[in-house]
Amino acid sequence: MGENNFFSPGQADRGQPTHFLPRRNRFTFDIIVPGDFGDKELVWELTSPNGLTRKAYGTLRDDYKINNLIIMSETGSLGAGTSDPVIRGNMPPVSELIGDDIRTVRVGQPLSFQTQVKDDGIPTPWDPMELIARFSGAAAAFATPEGVRKMFISRPPIKPTVMKNNGLYLSWNVYRAPESVAGIPNLVHFDPPQVKAWEDSRPAANSPWAALWYPPTPPEDGVYDVTVSFDAPGTYLLWGRADDGGLYHDQYMTVNVTP
Repeated sequence: MGENNFFSPGQADRGQPTHFLPRRNRFTFDIIVPGDFGDKELVWELTSPNGLTRKAYGTLRDDYKINNLIIMSETGSLGAGTSDPVIRGNMPPVSELIGDDIRTVRVGQPLSFQTQVKDDGIPTPWDPMELIARFSGAAAAFATPEGVRKMFISRPPIKPTVMKNNGLYLSWNVYRAPESVAGIPNLVHFDPPQVKAWEDSRPAANSPWAALWYPPTPPEDGVYDVTVSFDAPGTYLLWGRADDGGLYHDQYMTVNVTP
């Protein structure tokens, strides 16, 4: 926060992140404005450690409004802008942090927590082998997951859009970190490694935007177990996103890390 990360006019801190994942990240946070906001404009100004400044603008104008179909299209869930009645009826998953949303732990001490996730099963989970079978004809009978993986790694597929692979996942990440550790990578460790909530399109990446990614099998009871530890003291805000490929639901947990 501060002069390198603020909103104007008015309140500078409106819940925006202070820790950023790589590449493009869409629909990261929202802001509640008063009923008389009208045609005013909010400006988010962010200056990176290398001195580059960028601004994002927010208004209530009609051409800025979004709905579920726009969200699914913008994240790549709908491919090249296609849809059908089933996916248009998709509802976002529902996630709930089990227990307190404020925790305290010492540096290096593992903190285990659980998240309950429920979903309607729409859209249909992505299966790269099904796509191979659909378009490769008789040759698909000889395809194996390992063979397809090697082919995609050596020759990544051409994608006309960002093309996100659909399927339910939960991903916890750092949303805000102490100013004292700004710019220092890898101070927070999650176990198991979390699905990347950012657009990592490399074929072997653990990301829904990667060519060969497919959703992990969800727990039978819908309860995800995660352990996190910290290498530096301070107050951290963790962000957990339950995502079905098209729509999402976010949870937050504050962790006070003592020396």
